[in-house]
Amino acid sequence: MKCIIVDDEEMAVKVIENHISHIKSLEVVGIYYNAMDAFSALQNQEVDLLFLDIQMPKMTGLSLLRTLPHPPQVILTTAFREFALEGYELDIVDYLLKPISFDRFMKAIGKVKKREKENQLLSYSVPEAQQSPAFFYVKSDRQYKKILLDEVLYIESLRNHIKIQTTSGSVITLLGIGEIEKKLPPQHFIRIHRSYITSLSKIQQFSPTQVKVVDKILPIGNQYRKEVFRRLEKDLI
Repeated sequence: MKCIIVDDEEMAVKVIENHISHIKSLEVVGIYYNAMDAFSALQNQEVDLLFLDIQMPKMTGLSLLRTLPHPPQVILTTAFREFALEGYELDIVDYLLKPISFDRFMKAIGKVKKREKENQLLSYSVPEAQQSPAFFYVKSDRQYKKILLDEVLYIESLRNHIKIQTTSGSVITLLGIGEIEKKLPPQHFIRIHRSYITSLSKIQQFSPTQVKVVDKILPIGNQYRKEVFRRLEKDLI
């Protein structure tokens, strides 16, 4: 997995780099001491895993994360406990407190690999004419459950899990909302908020700040509003 480290503390960078050097499946492809340089790098290279400090000058790690429409898997590295909840709301894999021990680092990498494996299993059956609707499987309660695309109403982020709400009930699985967003067909689904994805065909009404899906009111996030309206206004009469 290609990794980059973003941290303004040289000693912290060396600790993470040393931990990575003991894991053959990880490779450091970039080290950046501020979020702005990291942002530029992420526009031009493929990265699988991002080790991201929070408190940095000019732009924080969380601010950087909010600017990335399709971030890689992220492990936050910080000396501050109070940002944990906000971090999980942004779909991080793990939250490491400095100083980072090798044992705790390995536990975080285990979570990364588990997510990666789950992503590989999140595959679609592409339907041909007259065949059953498209579907995918997710792991829930130690089983793999079939989700029909046509039945999905919306997907909600629950820290490091997601809830998939369908017409027949809900399923909770250990995936990030950013991960499943990459797998969903974009012509049928849209990210409307950092915590919500919805089926375009299931939106019954909308306003500048929210959409209604069946009986559920979902918020539209500021950074998604322009794209949401662009997609929905195409069907206005």
